[in-house]
Amino acid sequence: MIIISEQNTIKIQLKDTRDKIPTDTIGIDIGQSLTKIAYSIGNEIILTMNPTSSDFSEINEFIELNKYRYNKINFTGGKAFVQYKKYSNEFETNLINEFDANIGGVEFLYEYNKSKPLPPSIIVTLGTGTSIILKTDGITHLGGSAMGGGFFMGLIRLIFQESIADYSEAINYASKGNRYQVDLKVGDIYNIEDNRVDKLFRAFTAAALGKINKNNDVNTAKKEDIILSLIGSIGENIGTIATLMAENHEVKNIIFCGGFLIGNKPLKQTLSLLCKYKRLKPMFLDNSVFAGAIGALEFNTNR
Repeated sequence: MIIISEQNTIKIQLKDTRDKIPTDTIGIDIGQSLTKIAYSIGNEIILTMNPTSSDFSEINEFIELNKYRYNKINFTGGKAFVQYKKYSNEFETNLINEFDANIGGVEFLYEYNKSKPLPPSIIVTLGTGTSIILKTDGITHLGGSAMGGGFFMGLIRLIFQESIADYSEAINYASKGNRYQVDLKVGDIYNIEDNRVDKLFRAFTAAALGKINKNNDVNTAKKEDIILSLIGSIGENIGTIATLMAENHEVKNIIFCGGFLIGNKPLKQTLSLLCKYKRLKPMFLDNSVFAGAIGALEFNTNR
């Protein structure tokens, strides 16, 4: 698979003649925060993404521009119902369970990246919130968490109000931070010569923002450090839940995907550390934020 980025568009070039991607269909994943679209032209899958607007103007414009090229639209995602109903008289439309679509897209991306079928895995989708799926011979929704990108940006707005414009700016601040200026590590509590805890466990967080207490001037806490602490706290909570579920179901692979991972290196590092500690294998697939749209695009096709 060759991936080419051009502004807001990603093209996946398919070279295997066995690839069965429909040429008459659009896959649209409308989430709370992001809308992802997947469609094919020739031997390429085209992927686009925009923030989900209240009037769905980007979707309407896209469909209007392409209505003579495609005759079928597969919708998925929590915000998809209104658009599904709107276009049901003009196109052949399907409203697909978002877990089915997302897992289908993850399988597609895994097979193209690894050239082999997806093994039994826990699939964690970190979007506005977080869902956790067990994929073996079938699909089982194990649960999830209210923590995710929505929780993160909500805290950013509450703490910093209008001084941080958007997600990208928040992540940029985090990239410059040191969370252990504000977080209390296990290593901060245990003496360096105390061998009851190993080196890896010492790096874990004992208390998020635990160094901000009555003995510290809160005004000295840096924005960069606080934001990085928030990301770390969310990652540690989600990672702990995911690794416990993997252990309970005797699965070694955990695939992390979703919009909250976009550009979010600190989150990936936190999730990877937790998997390493539990001797599990974390995976981050290229373009996994489009898994739902890709799964919708290829829904009911045989690959």
